[in-house]
Amino acid sequence: MPPTASTARKSENRHPSDREILIIGGCHMDVLGRSTGRFEPGTSCPGVISHKPGGVARNVASLLARAGAPVRFSSVVGDDETGRALIEALRQARIETSDILALRGRRTGSYLAIHDERGELVAAVSDLSIYDDYALPADLWTGHSGLAFADANIPGACIRDLADRFGASLCVDAISRAKAPKLRAILGSEALLVANLPSVCALLDETLPTARQAAEKLAAAGATRAVISAGSAPLAVLDQGEITEFHPRAVTVVDVTGTGDAQIAGLLLARLAGHGLTHAVTLGMQAARAALGCAGALERLPSDLITEAGWPSPS
Repeated sequence: MPPTASTARKSENRHPSDREILIIGGCHMDVLGRSTGRFEPGTSCPGVISHKPGGVARNVASLLARAGAPVRFSSVVGDDETGRALIEALRQARIETSDILALRGRRTGSYLAIHDERGELVAAVSDLSIYDDYALPADLWTGHSGLAFADANIPGACIRDLADRFGASLCVDAISRAKAPKLRAILGSEALLVANLPSVCALLDETLPTARQAAEKLAAAGATRAVISAGSAPLAVLDQGEITEFHPRAVTVVDVTGTGDAQIAGLLLARLAGHGLTHAVTLGMQAARAALGCAGALERLPSDLITEAGWPSPS
């Protein structure tokens, strides 16, 4: 018998606004280990271990809410202590949580990551099978006229339904090579696809050396809009058949944790304010630089970025 879903409902933190963003996807606990000396595989390395709320969608929602954007969030957690703590933290951040499902008899998802002394990811294990049981709440669209963002933690059928409903107002993050193939079903839609180069290679089942070539292949496969990052190499933006390259500025890398989440949050904040894709991408890159320059995930978008996006500085 499938697990029974109980829905956490609370209306007092809803932000009625035509600029509200609906965010759907991962909300779980991250367990992060970082070596304080030279990392050596196959042996125990001295370091620091931390437990933090995670999930691409949750991280993006948090950054946007702290920047002052009204956020409505939908996800699935276990009906356990961890799940309840994650929901409460979102409520404290003034994020609408009534569309988060708490599944009885299930444990909340978790993600274990190991980083070396430079902050580079060297190993990771995800325990996120709970997302396979996520279903879009029947009233998810009620009263929503803003943008939508989803990550590929949720089932492919849900992503397809979102693309049908929101079209060009939807942005979807491929997350990883393992989950990127879920996006094949929406290649012919107007949704904005966000992915790194390895994820696009997995999505298209091809080996592609540059982000520009990946954008060309995505366009040939039916995609209309995409943002493809490639680390320190040029990033490519596909917009209605046109491809533009952006060259990331050199930055001293302190930690790569949450860089992609910050990039998406900066991009979406600009899109919520009505900016075109090109300018939104430049603000996303600015947010990514800020994330690379701090230890751990970025907690707040830079105030100058928020102002440039057209939002008042949060109090």
